[in-house]
Amino acid sequence: MNGTLGNLNVKQQEKLNQLKINLEDILLESHDDHMLLRFLRARSFNLKTTEVLFRKDLKWKNQMQTSSLSIENSPEVLRKYWPGGCCGFDKEGSPVWIDPFGKCDLRGLLYSSKASDIFKHNVAILESLYQKMQQQSHKLESHVEGIIYIADMEGFGLHHLWKPGVDVVNRNVALFEQHYPETLKKIFVINAPTIFPIAYSLVKPFLQENTRKKISVLGSNWKETLLKHIDANELPLHWGGEARGQAGDPNCTHQVMLGGKVPESYYIKERHLSSQEVLKYELSRGSSLELKYDVHQPGSVLRYEFHTKKNDIAFGVQRIAEDGGRVDVLPIQRYNCHMVWEDGEISLQLPGQYIVIFDNSYSWTKSKKMMYWVELLEPADEDPDKEPKFQEAVSDSLQDMDIFE
Repeated sequence: MNGTLGNLNVKQQEKLNQLKINLEDILLESHDDHMLLRFLRARSFNLKTTEVLFRKDLKWKNQMQTSSLSIENSPEVLRKYWPGGCCGFDKEGSPVWIDPFGKCDLRGLLYSSKASDIFKHNVAILESLYQKMQQQSHKLESHVEGIIYIADMEGFGLHHLWKPGVDVVNRNVALFEQHYPETLKKIFVINAPTIFPIAYSLVKPFLQENTRKKISVLGSNWKETLLKHIDANELPLHWGGEARGQAGDPNCTHQVMLGGKVPESYYIKERHLSSQEVLKYELSRGSSLELKYDVHQPGSVLRYEFHTKKNDIAFGVQRIAEDGGRVDVLPIQRYNCHMVWEDGEISLQLPGQYIVIFDNSYSWTKSKKMMYWVELLEPADEDPDKEPKFQEAVSDSLQDMDIFE
């Protein structure tokens, strides 16, 4: 029994009946058994947690007025450069959403729009998909539930691991899981790069267990797999089908936005970290701060961001060699990080100990008040149930100061 209507065991049916009694003070005609079962499945048929989830969801959707949101009202930059689109339907009538996420310019989108606009845009997308499912159910005279999600990772690189961008993606994932549970029918990941396990480890904590089980990372024969679920005439030529857009467009860009580099003309202001994970430190004149990281696996990624209140500082990364000497990974150089936040990602191909250096030794007259964030990500273990590993920096002189008041 999979917990869908018509496929319930006795206990599941009892839980559904009891949930309707518990929620009778707020239930509307649109809150049918299919919807209630989605929330029950998302919480493994736990009545208490399901009721709490449903009540919070109804309150949130009323506050957000989600039914009135539309993609057409989103900022132009999101309509043009947020990747993805519904290209057709699978063999059972479920909408197919293709997301060329590897071509997404997260940095450009965050420089060009508010995070709240991005959330509203994604809610509008979800609402439009639910409308499509309702239309399909009416057309086919059979309940259609769930979407096929195809994540095309072609072009995905270290720049996609920029923390503010990852945070926005994870907040969208968390929103999706909380307010639109059990919406995903199948998730196909195609063209996954070698750093995909690291990217997945960042998103995985925000996914429900049922969602994780629906993910399939496909190999080189991904087109054949997609065609087992989707008729060729419903799938763009670029993704293995036969559908074309105007003038023979193989990507059907009239339906699927490809993303791409956001022109700087859309930029509205500089962005920087506002996370509680940001540390504060004062580099006294003529001093430096060294953070030590032990890297156990090749292909690990070191991410960093830093900013000073006034004046520049030097920054670099070194590896401890077998003879005890230091090898430059990112040569130490001075950055005007008092003007804009500096950030980056470094792929570490050799195991060993690495030193992240914030250097003010060249300045004998001025101390530097800085904010920084550094994180080491190691490739996910082959065990899909093992959580991602994160390391804290090791520093003998680390201080936590309220210096940016």
